[in-house]
Amino acid sequence: MAHRVKIRGIYTTALTRLLLNSGYAIVDPSPEIRQRFSLPPADEAPEVFIEDRPDHQGIEITGESDQLSLLTRLIQETLLDSILLDFDSRAEVPEEAEEETEVRDIAHARFEFPGISKAYLDSIRSTVIPSLKNHHRLKILHEKKLSRFEGELLKNLGKKESLENELFAEWILTPLQKAGLVRLEHVKASGKAIRPREGILIEREGEKLVLKRSFSQGRYDGLNLPIQEGDYGLTEVREGAGYVKHSYFSRQGKLKGECFNINTPVEIYPFGARYVDLEIDVVCRAGEKPVISDREELALLVRKGVVSSRLERRAIETAEDLVRKMG
Repeated sequence: MAHRVKIRGIYTTALTRLLLNSGYAIVDPSPEIRQRFSLPPADEAPEVFIEDRPDHQGIEITGESDQLSLLTRLIQETLLDSILLDFDSRAEVPEEAEEETEVRDIAHARFEFPGISKAYLDSIRSTVIPSLKNHHRLKILHEKKLSRFEGELLKNLGKKESLENELFAEWILTPLQKAGLVRLEHVKASGKAIRPREGILIEREGEKLVLKRSFSQGRYDGLNLPIQEGDYGLTEVREGAGYVKHSYFSRQGKLKGECFNINTPVEIYPFGARYVDLEIDVVCRAGEKPVISDREELALLVRKGVVSSRLERRAIETAEDLVRKMG
């Protein structure tokens, strides 16, 4: 018997397609979803309930513990860089599902969907209905406006590429250029709170950003060097890159060292960029050879089920490739 799932939120179309293909039954679908998938009315109580996180950067899932374990495994096997931020086997049922979900041992899971996951969900959605590139990222920014533009796409599929370029420039790159001050949402895969990093945008070349940052005190991560008065850093982020480059300089402009944070592919937003830190880094003091640090921290995330072994391999390959290129 197919397990029953109810889905709500901006990822509904893509997740409905994914779960139907995996043998799940979709219950209480919205009228729009019922029409898109030719689903019959299904009023049975769901065993699992999926909804957006408040920031729409992923989903929250509530349901019977064993069913939730199977579903989280499916998501991680399908969405390469999905991050299981937490899994609570003693959770409370969310208000919307409280009277509907027929479960005894309630569990709750929370996922982050970084760049690869969103892109894959975009591609799944496009098999159901014509969708623009970066659909889910753009929907986070302007849901109603995006619906209007994709309505135009339905009338003229030949406009797809021009619409994609127009919206990415108008909704992301232009506001970013005007802002001047850029914020990096450096998300911890461990589920810790986001650590915002801010800097002044000093260069934008296409989808590459260079930020200038100043420091007050402390030490440079990985380099084991003290931060001195007048030190500054240049941070380089690039759309889709699997790392963020930090270069640290003295007041006189002398390079002290570099640190490459290995992360999920960078997503550019109007405020700056967002990515998930995968813990390992490539660090290099000025005049010395680069080394990979904190492999064990990433391995621990895999053992805990936070990230998949496939994502671990991708991160390590990115780090090793950087070391080879740096000599």
